[in-house]
Amino acid sequence: MSVVQPGGDQRRRGQERAQRAGTADGRVGDRQQRPGQAAGSRAGQARRPPVKGQPRGGAPGRGGSPGRGQPPGRPGQGQRRDGKGRRNVPVQVAPRRFSPTTIAIGSIALVVVVVVALVIVKVTGSTNNSNTVAPTNTAASATVVSAITNVPASVMDAVGVPSSSMVAPPSVDKHQSLLTYNGKPGAFFVGALFCPYCAAERWALIVALSKFGTFSGLRETTSSPWDTDPSTPTVDFYGSKYTSNYVVFKPIENESNDTTGLGTRHQLQPLTSQEASLDAKYSAHFGLSSEGYPFVDIGNKVFVTGPSYDPATLAGLNQNEVASDLKNPSSPITQSIVGTANYLIAGICSVTGAQPSSVCSVTAVQQASHALGLS
Repeated sequence: MSVVQPGGDQRRRGQERAQRAGTADGRVGDRQQRPGQAAGSRAGQARRPPVKGQPRGGAPGRGGSPGRGQPPGRPGQGQRRDGKGRRNVPVQVAPRRFSPTTIAIGSIALVVVVVVALVIVKVTGSTNNSNTVAPTNTAASATVVSAITNVPASVMDAVGVPSSSMVAPPSVDKHQSLLTYNGKPGAFFVGALFCPYCAAERWALIVALSKFGTFSGLRETTSSPWDTDPSTPTVDFYGSKYTSNYVVFKPIENESNDTTGLGTRHQLQPLTSQEASLDAKYSAHFGLSSEGYPFVDIGNKVFVTGPSYDPATLAGLNQNEVASDLKNPSSPITQSIVGTANYLIAGICSVTGAQPSSVCSVTAVQQASHALGLS
């Protein structure tokens, strides 16, 4: 005869209920160990990292509301189980109060921290500026001018037309009315002394224009030491003169150099309304959202609307080193400067009627002219 223990059925039923509850709790706990797994996967696809200190699934439930950071139906902050097993009975928590003295001390400490931070920033900024020397502007040496203005045809031919990865060709539009000054084809340049891209472009412009005329009053300087490609060496056009029987060159150095930090420049040579109109018209014509430096217009036919080559090619060099390198056609410096000049010479020849022939018939110029679709 089997003996039924008093309360045995009740104990079995209690054990079964506890076992089922334990299994359910285990499933909830597993999900909670990897909070918001599905949401986390979606976030990964969007390349959004989780907020530091917060589970990937979302913020934990606060004030007793079950969130992804807390298992649903479990006691949380502001919750408890009472003696009868009920859940979610809110517990009244008295708010923390700070004394007026504590608040005053905290406010003073915050002010002190802010003042110290401002002093550190001011001192650091002043130190950095004092260690950087503003660019100088001196007369270009005869050696530098001679090297730039007398690049031999043999070097031009050896350089030829560089790859587009080294030199960006100018843009061409053969359907515009010819730009002229005093009855001669015109070439127009807009740059700024602080600008590193202008600094690089001037070398090629001087090489090219020297084949058609003569410069005087050129000066040596560098681009801004506080801007990108700092202190790029150059020979600028401010105060210079150019004479030619074939083309009129009008250079505008629109802004000065920086003097004590980035942006400490001023307007140097304002554009006339006609010059500003040309700049705006052809910048927009070739897809630019606004005017910029450098801008070169050769007869309204050949245009430079951005850097022709990377100014970093000239990094760490002075004017003498750049100029002396122009006799070496295998140098990246010469390939960049003379390669750009070959394109510019071809552009000038296209508006002068291929004159002078001694320049426009050079093999490299013919190659550049063909590459631009000018011949």
